[in-house]
Amino acid sequence: MKHIFIKGTSDKTLFLLHGMGGDEYDLVGVAEMIDNKANVLSVRGNVLENGMSRFFKRFSEGVFDVEDLMARTY
Repeated sequence: MKHIFIKGTSDKTLFLLHGMGGDEYDLVGVAEMIDNKANVLSVRGNVLENGMSRFFKRFSEGVFDVEDLMARTY
């Protein structure tokens, strides 16, 4: 899984998950606005749908592949 880690100066860590088609860099600016001293761990979903990154598969818009979702989250 592709990810980035930005070391902060506090003991807090923000864990970032992008939306469909995003990547591990999309929310870094938001993290800085939330807490510019926190560590940042941001990951890229490793499922592709039409060339766009996601965290789990789906059959169509709004219809999730529940087995895949369970396998990736448990």
